Amino acid sequence: MEVTKTVDREFAEKFLKSVDTPLDYGVYFLFHDWWAEAPQEAIDAYVQELRSIPESEAALKERFIAEPISLERLAECAPGTLGHGYRKFIIDNGLEQNLGRNYRKMNEDLHQSGKLDRLPDDLSFMMVRGFQIHDFLHVLTGYEATIYGELALAAFYLGQIRNPYHAMRVAVTTSHMAFLRPTLIVEAMDAFVDGWSYGRSSRNLNFERWEDELDTPLEVLRERMNLNSRKLAA
Repeated sequence: MEVTKTVDREFAEKFLKSVDTPLDYGVYFLFHDWWAEAPQEAIDAYVQELRSIPESEAALKERFIAEPISLERLAECAPGTLGHGYRKFIIDNGLEQNLGRNYRKMNEDLHQSGKLDRLPDDLSFMMVRGFQIHDFLHVLTGYEATIYGELALAAFYLGQIRNPYHAMRVAVTTSHMAFLRPTLIVEAMDAFVDGWSYGRSSRNLNFERWEDELDTPLEVLRERMNLNSRKLAA
């Protein structure tokens, strides 16, 4: 489907703000800014892309949002399991507050705020669920919580699920390196290429209930999802 409308110029200013200072005006804000004037053809295309993924049908019908997981529950998980690796990742990176976040309420607030009235329900759900499983994907893929790891994981996501959030992250980063920070080009492109190829060669991780697999050995899950065990750059 060809998009016939150009990028809204007021949004373009916000995009450039994110390009200038991606750590201060991040993609999360840019994602919220886009919907008011986004071309309907682009929105429809994103929904069509999502629904074209075979695994998406059941997940979009169920709309599963997990209840918060406690550190106590994760402490029960044996070494080598997903839950054990997840707990270590959370503690090592000071992300304990993520465990207590009420993602179900977050989804409800998005709908009630009125700020994202043009955000389709399917994309709204996948955005919230994506935030909820983000740290699980770090553990499963082996990508660390570093600049390289986050860029690689963004490309991994985009290789598996065409979502405007991840597409915008790639767009902001490539624009930042092209016009402001060419010294980032090699590192960023290595991360993007690694994540994209890894995501394309693996089974789709975005529609699984990882909260039900806490006691499953990581190697079993990686084998199941066709995730290779190569050493990843930190």
